[in-house]
Amino acid sequence: MTRHVVRCGDHADEGDPDEEWLVEGFASAEAAQEYARRFVRAQIEDLRREARSPEDLADMYRRWGEYAVTKGFDAEAWVAHCIANPATRRQETDYAALEPRP
Repeated sequence: MTRHVVRCGDHADEGDPDEEWLVEGFASAEAAQEYARRFVRAQIEDLRREARSPEDLADMYRRWGEYAVTKGFDAEAWVAHCIANPATRRQETDYAALEPRP
């Protein structure tokens, strides 16, 4: 059975292999994509409190936020969506609940 992976990292250290990590073991591409969506949204919501505008929030995320990458996940479109549409439920940012269990 194929397992799916999400690669996460810190924009401040992008490209540094010591600052990237893998979350492995998702049973489907959809599960990995949902984890990535929640992970990115959580990062944006954490920064939203300090942002003065949507543009400021986008800049802050690209400087200091953490990213998630997985096959089939359009991170740029999702970041734009999250900036324009704040999360309204805790579940939208609860990526830890989706971490694969051994």
